[in-house]
This record gives sequence, structure tokens and C-alpha cells, in this order.
Amino acid sequence: MTMFSVGTKIASTLGVASIALEAHDIAKRNSKKSMAQASVDKFVSDQIGGMKLNEDSAKHGAIKKFFQNLDITDRFLEVGGAVGGYLSGAGKCLKNNIFTVGFGALGMFAKSKPVQVIALAGMGISILFDTIVNATNIFEKTDYLDK
Repeated sequence: MTMFSVGTKIASTLGVASIALEAHDIAKRNSKKSMAQASVDKFVSDQIGGMKLNEDSAKHGAIKKFFQNLDITDRFLEVGGAVGGYLSGAGKCLKNNIFTVGFGALGMFAKSKPVQVIALAGMGISILFDTIVNATNIFEKTDYLDK
């Protein structure tokens, strides 16, 4: 195994690992937001449902009030929101970095030097493009007063 081959595998592994760490971080934040949103949606739904009566009845009103404050399914919905948010956040990150992951995986498993060069160049270009588009304001409109 040549030094170029070892360097390619190390660079590719580091590139894929950086995307995996970023995906985990984004997924954790998205999970917390989705869990909170599920809890809020359930609370609002319970409050609206508890205010509506089909008929004017004190008995039915008391039963609705009881179910409104029962909160049996709240924890299930929060956990579902957290899991769904985590998967959504990880998927969004992987979708945005698909070329880096693809070229990184190619570099990790490439045997020939031309394929390794293509993998390194592709991964480098995709990381550079991602950095320019997402970490700078080069392509963003910054002066909203001009048309």
C-alpha cells in the first residue's frame, strides 16, 4: 500500500466522519425541536377539544375536562416527535452533503490510483463548494434596500 493510498483513505475517512458528526449534531437539535413541537401541538389539540361540546351538558363537560388534563399519550407523542426529528435532521444533513459522503466512500474503498485521485478531487471540490455556499455570504443578497 503506497503513501498516496494511505493518505486517500485517511482523508476520506476524516471527510465522512466530519459529515457524520455534523449529521448527529443537527439531528440532536432537530430532535429537541420536534419533541417540543409535538408536545405543544398535543397541548393545543387537547385544549381545543376540551372546549367543544356537542351538547350543553355539565356531565360531558366534566368528562372532557378530565380527558383534557389526563395526558396519557403525551409522552408517546414526544418520543415519536424526538425520533422523527432526529431522523429528519440526519437525513437533511446527509442529503446536503451527499457528494462529500459519496466521494469519501469511494476514496475509502478505491484500489486504483486514478479512482483515488477522482475521489479526493471530488471530495475536495464538494467541501469547498459547501463552504463557499453555506459558510460565506458571497451568493447572498446582503443589501435589502437596493433592488
